[in-house]
Amino acid sequence: MTLMNKPSTTSQTEEQTTITTTLNQPAWTFDEIMTECEIKKNALMLIADMKAVLTTGELCNEFMMRIPHKPSGSNIHALLDEMRDEQLKTNSMEHDVFLDIYLLNPIAALIQYFKHSVSTAHLERIRLWGINIKDVVRLKQLDNNIHLNDVLEKLYGN
Repeated sequence: MTLMNKPSTTSQTEEQTTITTTLNQPAWTFDEIMTECEIKKNALMLIADMKAVLTTGELCNEFMMRIPHKPSGSNIHALLDEMRDEQLKTNSMEHDVFLDIYLLNPIAALIQYFKHSVSTAHLERIRLWGINIKDVVRLKQLDNNIHLNDVLEKLYGN
């Protein structure tokens, strides 16, 4: 019995052109994403969470490739949560790096470390509640997907 290769429906040149075109497409901007997904400017927490997760043009493009046409708010939140989890598994910030960056810019460090929105209120709680930032790292080491609010609640209660 002789097996024959099925002839390709696209040539190698066409495939290379498609790949090149895909790679050369400009990244979606936040304004374009907000317009396409019909996100209102007053959805401040959603926008802050999007900025925490969609940190590169590649991630913005990936988000738009994965989001359904005319997404609901729950579609957007679910995809952001999924992408956050993926980023924390594959590209999480090292704990020592976080501590170094935290000394220079606490809010930026917390956003990058937890991959979700962080406000000055979080920093105020850390200071007012006397939370040691090394305890924050300890809990993050135990559960990489934990949210900052959960960390603060656990540490404040102890």
